[in-house]
This record gives sequence, C-alpha cells and structure tokens, in this order.
Amino acid sequence: MLVAAALDASPKQLKRLGLAISAGGAKGLAHVGVIQVLEENNIPIAAVSGSSMGAYIGALWCAGYKGHQLQQLAEEIQTPKVMRKLSDPAIPPSKGLFHGRRGKAHLRRSIGDITFKQLARPLYVVTTDIDTNQRIICNHGKVIDAVHASCAMPGVIVPVNYQGHRCVDGGVVDPVPISILKNRDDIDAVIAISTIPSFEEIEHCTIDTFKRPKRSRLRRALSHLLRPINLLAHGNIIDTFVSSLKASQIRMAHESCKHADIVIKPISYLGHWYDYHEYDHFIKIGRQAAEQALPAIRALLDSTPSNEPQANHMVGNSLN
Repeated sequence: MLVAAALDASPKQLKRLGLAISAGGAKGLAHVGVIQVLEENNIPIAAVSGSSMGAYIGALWCAGYKGHQLQQLAEEIQTPKVMRKLSDPAIPPSKGLFHGRRGKAHLRRSIGDITFKQLARPLYVVTTDIDTNQRIICNHGKVIDAVHASCAMPGVIVPVNYQGHRCVDGGVVDPVPISILKNRDDIDAVIAISTIPSFEEIEHCTIDTFKRPKRSRLRRALSHLLRPINLLAHGNIIDTFVSSLKASQIRMAHESCKHADIVIKPISYLGHWYDYHEYDHFIKIGRQAAEQALPAIRALLDSTPSNEPQANHMVGNSLN
C-alpha cells in the first residue's frame, strides 16, 4: 500500500522565481548582499529584471559572477582614484555632466560583449525613451549597450542612443521592474529587491536619521569653497534634480511592489547615490534584509500553485 501511494504521488514541481532588482545608485549595492544570501541558501532564480543599478548588478550576475565576486568588484570601484578614472566629463556639459562611456568600458572588462542570449539566465533591462516617455525593455543585442542606457541618470549622464531611441535611466519610468516578470508565463512568483523607501517609512524616521556624517574642518572648508562650481553639491542643480527624481520614484516603487510576491527592502537613509565607498555598509544591510526574508521565500517555494491572488510579503530593515 505504501509503495502504491508513493507511485501515485505526483512529484513536487519547483517554482520558477523571478528577481526584480531596483534602481538606487550606490545604495543599490545592497542588492549584492541579497544575492549572496540567495546563493548561500540555494534559492533558485529563473529570470532577472533590473533598472539602473539593478540592471548593472543583474547583468553581472546573469553573466556568471557569484555574490562574493560582485563584492570584490564593488571594492575595486570604491576608491577615489578608480572613480576618477571612470569619469569622462562632457564638454560642454549641456546634456549631462558625464558621457558614461568609461563606465560602460569598465563593465565590458567584466563581461565583454556578451549578448542577452548568452547569459546564464534571462535578463530584462529597463531604460526610458526620453522623447516618448515610454519604457523600453531590452532583452536582445549586447548587454553592455542596454545597461549603459539604463544607467544614464538624467542630468548626470548624457542620454544614450540605444537601438534608435534616446534613452535615460530606467528608474525614471520603472524603478522596480516587477511587471515584466509577472507577465511571463514561465515565472510562477516574483521576489523584488527595493532600496527605495515608502513615504510611510520616511515619515517614521527620526530627524537624527537624516543628519550628515561629520567631516574634518579641512573637508568642510574645501566643500564650502567648491560649492559654487560643484553642481553635485547639496542644494545645487544636479543634487536638486536627483533628489526630485528620487521623490517621484517613491510612489512608483510603492505601487509596483504591491504586485510582487515577496519584497526585500534593504533601506538606508544615510549616504548619497554616489557613495560607493560605503559598499560594505550597503552590502551588509542587503544581507540582513535577505536573511529576514528567507522564511517567506521558503514558504513560497513549498506552497502549492493557486489561481487565487496572494498577499505579498514585505520584509527588510531601515538602518542609518
């Protein structure tokens, strides 16, 4: 009887999970910590979508880089010397401060001219057609071309000509690209990683959370002297533009995350989008948020398929 029952039992079908990775600049390095925890716990990911920094990290991961190797790459680019080498000022800076070509070349050194078809798992990169305000989903051709377009932050990076479109940062239209994976028939559930806080999370922060770290007198004096010509300085045009973009992303990200099955939110309120030297901190909070999400992910993998809509699980942490 036991043998017959075993023969009649249908094998459990492993769910195909999609991973949507958000925009976030340097804070998006938290995605590396999440990926490390997913790998360490053998969580299967069948497809990936990404905007901006999420596209950059997603491309490296889908090209075969492991979590610890992603951390090594983060360590390499965090020094001021390397960051200067990656800077290619646009003269005159009428369309943006930088061309972003050196950043693209740096990615090429890591993954070469690999195409989407050659990746270890499907990848969908989001960019924005600035002329039509449409979302462009990139999944064919060279990966580095799509990532370059997805990372072209308006005002900072000159718009990128991509397959006949004039493109800017994918986070402008879809900062957490969940719907791309939700609409795929071969994906059973979607896990989202979002470094973008909700309005409620911001409102519940203490005022101390937003205090800037103390700097030496020399650095404060130098910063004060350079402020009139430093467009990235606090309160200047690029800083204001990027802050406005972040504010617009909050509601988009919040609405998008409602459609994910699990949302991992490694939130840090301190630091700027260009603080790549804080990579250790961001990766740490990514790991912490992913570890909190593991019970929900395992429950999702163990659950039986259902046509009924499921409430999503949102887990994460809010750290200074």
